[in-house]
Amino acid sequence: MANYVIKEMPEGMGNGKKGRIFPKMQVYTEYDYDKVVELIHNYSPAFSEGTVRGVLDTLSEVMKTYLPMGHTMKIDNLGVFSLALQFSDNPAEDDKQDEPKMKYRRVEAKGVNFKVDKKLVDDINRDNTFERASYNPATTSPYTPEERLQRVLRHIDKHGFITLQDYANLNALSSSSASRELAKFVANPASGITEKGAGSHKVWVKK
Repeated sequence: MANYVIKEMPEGMGNGKKGRIFPKMQVYTEYDYDKVVELIHNYSPAFSEGTVRGVLDTLSEVMKTYLPMGHTMKIDNLGVFSLALQFSDNPAEDDKQDEPKMKYRRVEAKGVNFKVDKKLVDDINRDNTFERASYNPATTSPYTPEERLQRVLRHIDKHGFITLQDYANLNALSSSSASRELAKFVANPASGITEKGAGSHKVWVKK
């Protein structure tokens, strides 16, 4: 049985309207790479953990090679992967003397888009029922504000940015509390954190 919690869209996110609620999976554990390898091996013991690692590592290398060449990659019963692009904030050397609007000529990878295979969703719905969890995530965190700031800075150093949900999970906060605290960080020049994007595409980065 799967559990969910009811969330309220933070002000300024999505359509910007307050009061919009939606169901969200109750996440108990984030499985790391080693655990994923172990789970695949346990599900199909014929494949050793070494074989599973080799396939996953090779898949990553293949994607890094072929997605930038303009190819998408479809894995049946999983979904389709494609590369997302963005304008770079750092212009090329020969662009620096151009007018300001031309500094955005350099383009870089923003991330990898994933479109799930409908069969995977249908199978999940067929095999599972979803019930509301008996509690919602805490609105108070076990970490102090100073500790939370350091944790988010370390996360950004490692990944380049942090999402609202990543921040909420990282510091054991509800989405609403996480949104308010990130807004305080952005308003405080000493925090070293700013925001990019808007709505559901908003992320937080270092200044």
